[in-house]
Amino acid sequence: MPDLSVPLLYWPLMLLAAYLLGSIPFAQVVARAHGIDLRRVGGRNVGAGNVTRQLGKGWGALAALLDGLKGLIPVYLARRVGLGPGAAGMVGLAAVVGHNWSIWMRGRSGRGLATSAGLLLALDPALMIWPAGWAIAGWRIGGGLAGFIGWGLLPLVSVTLARPPTETILLLLLSTVLIGRRIQGNPDSSWEPMAVWRRAVLDEVVSVRDVPDGVEDPLTP
Repeated sequence: MPDLSVPLLYWPLMLLAAYLLGSIPFAQVVARAHGIDLRRVGGRNVGAGNVTRQLGKGWGALAALLDGLKGLIPVYLARRVGLGPGAAGMVGLAAVVGHNWSIWMRGRSGRGLATSAGLLLALDPALMIWPAGWAIAGWRIGGGLAGFIGWGLLPLVSVTLARPPTETILLLLLSTVLIGRRIQGNPDSSWEPMAVWRRAVLDEVVSVRDVPDGVEDPLTP
């Protein structure tokens, strides 16, 4: 049985290092190299999806790969030194938090999907089948809804497959972080109840300027 005293001693440093790694906005770096500020174009999301829309699939794939490695590498290293799935997963979660709320991007950047995929691949590759399947289904039913189902229901999938409780709790925290970032939206996002719901479930961004004055719930049919 591995001696966990040393890994646990350095665990807080692992969390900090993972957060700092996650904070590197690779998508913004790629876009800036082409003279584009992702915060001002498209959905204004600092992630691979917006890179793809602005620069094409090749550059988007590069950004997604780099963002994925931010989640994979910390978890892989944490597992290698002997940490269990819960503790190692928390290291990966720190990277996702860093990606979503980067200190280099004034506290708000991407949605964390690629980084979360890297985390899951290093932690429990079999579970990646669920969000990957819904990512493919997103081409038919809409990527926002598919993302909500794929990542939001992942803790239930973990329970169904009898994964360790610590891993399930970690995945619940991960889902909360991902959905929470969607709900947060952009700085000018509307906080009308229906707008919040559409951001959480459909990942649709409704800005304050899109809400007519004097309309209490403009998104209700």
